Amino acid sequence: MSGTSNTFEAALTIDAIGASDETLCVRHIMATSGSGTPGTWASELAFPPPEAGEAITLRAYELSAKDGSIINLVEREVTLTADRPPIFITSPVCGAAVAPGSTLAVTGRAFVFEAQFTLELRTASGVAVVSQHVYAERGDQESDFTAILAIQSALPIGLYDLVAYSTSAKDGSPQDEFSMQVQVR
Repeated sequence: MSGTSNTFEAALTIDAIGASDETLCVRHIMATSGSGTPGTWASELAFPPPEAGEAITLRAYELSAKDGSIINLVEREVTLTADRPPIFITSPVCGAAVAPGSTLAVTGRAFVFEAQFTLELRTASGVAVVSQHVYAERGDQESDFTAILAIQSALPIGLYDLVAYSTSAKDGSPQDEFSMQVQVR
């Protein structure tokens, strides 16, 4: 999703709401400017693909500094296809919370070269604070994977990105990235 906004301190929230009114993913982001100066923003919402095409609602909004309610809501109806990305995380769900000093169990499915990829927990600025190589069960078809990430006890409370990606066999560059926001608290 991308757009323009003029929100208090450039903060806004984006989310995807499923056909049954369930929240598929929510992400708290910052625009390039705000508080009287319009800014731009862009971000991705990542969640497991549906089994069949599904109508969803994408929303962008501000949370009221007064009472936390949704204000300045913009909605767009879109249809998701059942196309499956090369890597996707099924658990934890987008926006899940994990405590410092605990572990984070990550499950999902992947169909990537040699069944291997990397799973990282990154700060908002993109710095990896936890990184682990992961293998899916098979390399010749989409298959399950499981990983346990150790969350450092000294990790500051805040929003982080849980990112899965493979590397290109041609040049080693990251590809097939799947990124969802989680909370450390």
